[in-house]
Amino acid sequence: MKKVTFLLAAILVLGVSSIAKAQKSDSHNLNIKIDKQALIAIESEGSTDISFDSKAFVNAGEEMTFAASGSNKQLWLNYSSIVGSGSTNTISAKISKLPEGLKVNVATSESAATSSKKGKTGKGYTVDLTEGGVTVVDNIGSCYTGNGANKGHKLEYSVSVDDSNYEKLVAADHTLVVTYTITEN
Repeated sequence: MKKVTFLLAAILVLGVSSIAKAQKSDSHNLNIKIDKQALIAIESEGSTDISFDSKAFVNAGEEMTFAASGSNKQLWLNYSSIVGSGSTNTISAKISKLPEGLKVNVATSESAATSSKKGKTGKGYTVDLTEGGVTVVDNIGSCYTGNGANKGHKLEYSVSVDDSNYEKLVAADHTLVVTYTITEN
């Protein structure tokens, strides 16, 4: 009987020690991949075309001026951006063949509707557009501006005469294309 009691006690001790050494937690990897991305769109409440007409001279000796015409005079630059570590994105704009004697300016002011934006949206500038391209928004981090009119950066265009080339102005209708591109720095 002593042997049986000793054997049962040994089994009980070994069994309890095995239970005491049982694993109480475990883990595994959860792999998440975030790709660098950048997407840009020009939004409005109507057409994205804007027209400028030259204003008629009122008095002899005045220079030509331009005014936006039509109902749509507001465009919005929306973008989404995921950047790599230590990098930022930049948005540039270029214009197709600019008629001699004219300047086209764009101001990229940030929307007052800031509740829709998240992250590090960029800083906008006021620049004269060129055929080679100029920076209009820089220092863009991982962010989004919101989608649609009144979100992102408001695009405000103006057209003026380049006084240094005034003599090259020719009466004609011109259709110019402004192209916006987002790139990594």
